[in-house]
Amino acid sequence: MSEPRPIRVLLVEDNPHVAELITDGLESAARRELLGRVAFVFDVCGDGQAALERVEQVTFDLIILDVYMPVMDGAQFLRLIRARPHLASTPVIALSAGGPAAREAAMGAGADIYLDKPIRLTEVMAAAAKLLGARPAG
Repeated sequence: MSEPRPIRVLLVEDNPHVAELITDGLESAARRELLGRVAFVFDVCGDGQAALERVEQVTFDLIILDVYMPVMDGAQFLRLIRARPHLASTPVIALSAGGPAAREAAMGAGADIYLDKPIRLTEVMAAAAKLLGARPAG
């Protein structure tokens, strides 16, 4: 059996409990639903400013982003990365409990998919699969 294909994910979430739920849940789902063919590798940042610094250092296959955070919110982070040619096409899943205003802010700033909190891991997994499905195997 070959090594699982690593998918590098930047998770930008200011709540450490939510971050842990997402990372643990997606890792388990990948083992179970994708039969270990894919392995998620996570970097976690607690705000948009830290995430902006990280995307300049590492190439990510996917970004999962909270909309409302301290220091720099998700919409501002998204506008900044979408303006950078080397980051403009990175797939982004935005998450928030902020209702229609958060959805509008995230989608207007360039999110590919928006999910309402509380999230279901199956929704996050399906969104990730949709965004990564057309990407070539590494």
